[in-house]
Amino acid sequence: MKKLFLLPTVLLAVLFSSPLLSQSRPTIAVLTLEAKNVGQETADAVADILSTELFNSQRFKVIERQAILRILEEQKLQMTGVTDMGKAVEIGKILNVEKILIGSVSRLGESYIINTRLVDVKTAALEVAQNVTSKRGEEGLTGAITDLVEKLSEKVQVEGSIIRIKGEVILVDLGVNHGMSENQEVRVVRLGDVVTDLGGTVIGQAEDLIGSLVLTAVKGDYSEARIGVAKTPFRVGDKVRIASGRIEIEPVKPPEEKPVTKKSDKPKKNADPGQAVSTPPVF
Repeated sequence: MKKLFLLPTVLLAVLFSSPLLSQSRPTIAVLTLEAKNVGQETADAVADILSTELFNSQRFKVIERQAILRILEEQKLQMTGVTDMGKAVEIGKILNVEKILIGSVSRLGESYIINTRLVDVKTAALEVAQNVTSKRGEEGLTGAITDLVEKLSEKVQVEGSIIRIKGEVILVDLGVNHGMSENQEVRVVRLGDVVTDLGGTVIGQAEDLIGSLVLTAVKGDYSEARIGVAKTPFRVGDKVRIASGRIEIEPVKPPEEKPVTKKSDKPKKNADPGQAVSTPPVF
């Protein structure tokens, strides 16, 4: 009996460890949203549409909500109204996902507010807190959800690397499977020294935005690109990140050549610039 009980969870773990799935897009599960002054059916509808829009954004791998319900029922857990981050992390580990989206749907007068929190399962840290408001009641919820997904997609970082430089063509390991498209502009970042606290624990790393690339040919798991702007030559291994806004970087200008001063142009010592210098007579 115990083997049969564990079988669905084991199958899920095998599925998400499969090399056929891209690991650059984070796997996300949307839990049932808490209903505040609205019916639970409305909150459930918002969660369903939110899951669909997150999938369509091509920025996430989304677990089907029915699959989430089945797995949690097997573990005798509930996902309704989960607002505690610790509980969300526990559920995320059971589902074998990287991120958990929790939150609520509330109504204030004629306005509906969708409040969400994106939790990183590995670090148990709050990664993004985002809310949107529909001022047209339930009719405006679909548009509000679309706006919410756009904001979440901008804040959740998708990162790749420059893997090859051949002349003017640069290859990066981000493609269609990571939500990339032709003519998309991406940032190029060079990582520097690590930052440590007084105890020597690494707490960050220096970064320098060195330019941008424009994708010219997008394949499944990689893309060809050309240089958009660069303030220093790019290298293999430089990080590539999706840009959330216009990238404005002024390329470094080569140093101006100083004019060569001729010896004849140098003023003579102790010479008065206002007086003519006469040649001494020869005896």
